[in-house]
Amino acid sequence: MAMRPTRRDDAGTVLICGAGIAGTVLAYRLACAGLRPTVVERSAGLRQAGNAVDLRGPAVEVMADMGVLVELEARATQLGEFFRIDSSGKRVFTMAPEVIGGEIELLRTELNAVLFDAAQTGVEYRFGESIRSLHDRGDGVAVTFDSGRRGDFGLVIGADGLHSRTRALAFGPETEFVRHLGCYQAHFTTDNILGLHNAGLLFNRPGRSLGCYTVHQNRELVIGLFFESAQRAYDRADVAAQRHWINRTFDGMGWRAAELLEAMQACDDFYFDAIAQVALASPYRGRVALVGDAAYGPSLLSGMGATLAIVGAAVLADELSCRSGDHRQAFARYEARIRDMTRLSQELARASLGWFIQPDDADGIPPDTQLAADRESDVLRDRTLAAVRAALGNRPSCARK
Repeated sequence: MAMRPTRRDDAGTVLICGAGIAGTVLAYRLACAGLRPTVVERSAGLRQAGNAVDLRGPAVEVMADMGVLVELEARATQLGEFFRIDSSGKRVFTMAPEVIGGEIELLRTELNAVLFDAAQTGVEYRFGESIRSLHDRGDGVAVTFDSGRRGDFGLVIGADGLHSRTRALAFGPETEFVRHLGCYQAHFTTDNILGLHNAGLLFNRPGRSLGCYTVHQNRELVIGLFFESAQRAYDRADVAAQRHWINRTFDGMGWRAAELLEAMQACDDFYFDAIAQVALASPYRGRVALVGDAAYGPSLLSGMGATLAIVGAAVLADELSCRSGDHRQAFARYEARIRDMTRLSQELARASLGWFIQPDDADGIPPDTQLAADRESDVLRDRTLAAVRAALGNRPSCARK
């Protein structure tokens, strides 16, 4: 039976769920192409917690196209060196800052703010709103929101992260697609009580790691805490319980860990989550597609999450803009273009797991062993970046300048 054509008032309407990196870049590019994106975000405002993110190669090109590159460079962390320390605080190994931070490293909150300011024209935002249900009719998608409001859209795109509600509604429960990598993470910001200057460090104990780096002209530190743990159920809304879990896990770690854990109690931007990857056979189903972490989140271990979110959103926007309303062809081309970059980035994350959390005493790791592991990761990172460049470069003719 032939499908009814999309109703005229639905044509060109795209509902984007999530006002993070991928959702905002996608909205900007769709609006520039003459489509009508609406972005819903369950939070009352832009996200105010999280770690720094790295922009590499092709992602920087997309930022230049948006006209925000100068602003992002001005907000960069300006990381000059990154090193491991032993339990006495002595440096035992120094790492190249470009490996840690890419071409541009900045706080996720600052990247979100700059992208949001740039993506205003032609975009409708609804904060404090989230989808409750969706029904793909074949000729459009009927959506009911948590507020009780209803709407009809030509397409729905989930850009709502690791715990995507869009994915759960259209594809199935999170347990089918999210792969736990055997560890958890927490991040928060505090005063620069360590006196670091344009620098970051990593302190490893078996199964636990504490990292930090300077931000905001060295006035503050972002603290990252990583630890091994089997997957376990926890209340994502219970911050007090999460802090208690961190305190119990890192108790007795040594160096100045206790001092930094005390600072965690007073922070107002605490973030906690599993370190996990998203594995989907296909990033679309019918008139619903996923982008960014919701579709192929590699985890922060790869250092590629923000780059993939930006480039993936640009690729999806290209295809939707150039396929004359044929979403099937657009989604299939989107999937084909991103396939290699997502696969390699997830391999890179798994290969980097031992860099973040080491099973043995890090004080005793010989520098030659560390260098060999870094070289192996460098090769895989270069392959991943080549795949990202290929994804962005394989544009349909109508999207080329």
